[in-house]
Amino acid sequence: MDKLKVAITAAVSGGNLLKDNYGKIFKEKQKESLRDIVTEIDELSENKIVKIIHKEYPNESFLTEETGLDDKKSSGMWIIDALDGTVNYIHGIPMFCVSISYWKNMSPQIGVVYNPISGELFFAQKGSGAFLNQEKIHANPNDISKNLCSMAFSGKAHNKKERFKEFELFGQLNDLSQGCLRTGSAAINLSYLAQGKFGLSVGKANKLWDIAAGIVIALEAGIDVQYKIIDKKNFLVDYIASSASIIEDVSSNIDISYLNI
Repeated sequence: MDKLKVAITAAVSGGNLLKDNYGKIFKEKQKESLRDIVTEIDELSENKIVKIIHKEYPNESFLTEETGLDDKKSSGMWIIDALDGTVNYIHGIPMFCVSISYWKNMSPQIGVVYNPISGELFFAQKGSGAFLNQEKIHANPNDISKNLCSMAFSGKAHNKKERFKEFELFGQLNDLSQGCLRTGSAAINLSYLAQGKFGLSVGKANKLWDIAAGIVIALEAGIDVQYKIIDKKNFLVDYIASSASIIEDVSSNIDISYLNI
């Protein structure tokens, strides 16, 4: 089975587990902030996904949200967030997903994002385009004032003294556009950008597993994704994604230097 099919199979399997347990009561543990939470469902879904992929590719590296880095010193790495949008999930808000990506030599190759409640399955492979449920998608936003934006914030523990700049940027993007949203899922932000629901997506110090799949999907949908891993130890990434013209327009109207890209 090729890598994209394996990723889709694993995403659907993990997503079905999330759907089966949606709305149930379960234990949760806080990590670095009030909204950085892990549940046993995150861990069960991750274990299921890793087992499926590892069976096919036992000698490749894995980077997952709950387990961390399993470095096999291979050129390929599977990057997995088994439940992106945990806070939404535990509060019964149906905006969450499984995010699975494959990168080779730290270059994005495959991305799958699956929301089991909406049934939206986004997937892409480098050079083959981006798809939503078998239908090819291609976004080319050209006017920030006619679009919605989305933004994913850093964790509370990251750069506390300057974190106010993120809120300023959020407000400025909100005023430049028809609104800037925080959905609670960076993977969905980038997928909706690829579909054309959003015209721009921004993230500060997001975890790589939150956005790795979304980056592939956005790139293959024709989006200009400018990103940089700003903390290799903690896998933190800054990014801005849209059309080149919108990024230029935004850059000329507001100061985005807080994004280290």
